[in-house]
Amino acid sequence: MDRHIKQNLTGQSHSEWDMPSKPFLTIGEVANLLQVSNRTVYNLIYKGTLRACKITYHITLITKEDFFLMIKETTYCKRNTSIFAKQIKKNKEKMKADIQNTDKVSSFQQEGKKKTKSTPTKRQLIPSSNYKQSVRDTFTEDKNVGGDLYTMAEICQKFNYTYGRFYNLRMRYSIPCVKANSTKCFPKAEVDKAMAEESERLGTNLTEHWYSCFDIMRLFGLGKTQVRRFALTHGVRTKRIHGNRLYYLKADWDAARKVSERKSASTKAKREV
Repeated sequence: MDRHIKQNLTGQSHSEWDMPSKPFLTIGEVANLLQVSNRTVYNLIYKGTLRACKITYHITLITKEDFFLMIKETTYCKRNTSIFAKQIKKNKEKMKADIQNTDKVSSFQQEGKKKTKSTPTKRQLIPSSNYKQSVRDTFTEDKNVGGDLYTMAEICQKFNYTYGRFYNLRMRYSIPCVKANSTKCFPKAEVDKAMAEESERLGTNLTEHWYSCFDIMRLFGLGKTQVRRFALTHGVRTKRIHGNRLYYLKADWDAARKVSERKSASTKAKREV
């Protein structure tokens, strides 16, 4: 039963409650003396403010000496600064630091605007080894280029190129561009030279004596793994072009396929194209 309800039922006031004559106190008696709940008494015990002896799970006893010792030794101390005041002060300091940082950023931006712009330097053609360069770096005057010229449409029609593919080729080999009659033109000598180098780099000029993997797949109906396994098994000579692009010697491949066709009926013959 709650302490306040018990008091109302018995009609006793606080002044009529005397200290028990026993040498020890229970939790309820201490709560009645201090006019607090049992939970508050337990909290005092857990904090170490009040010493107690736990006899069993339900019995906890407190001697009178320990009770009076708690009252004598525990004195009231006023806090110099409350927790809320510290938090408000911390927030003010943070806001002040943010304002200072904002002012510094704005001052740096103003200083950058006040700086005079330097005169731009003249652009020069970047070597062809550097692939990433600007299109404007390849423009030149008509006087500096001699000989015949290609238009963009003529290049795409002759070499079976798209505009985007020729753009990459133009950047790779630094092919100069000339504006003639409001049309972009390119020197024939430079374009033919770049196309020859590109075909050598990609291995497109090897089709007379070499098979690419896709050529074999198309002609013999094989998969990519089957092509590589057959070449390794029969010792077909290969050539690596442009990174991982692998070419197979036609003479070795055709000879190995004829031998395999005679030995095994499951070997696929060459398709008629």
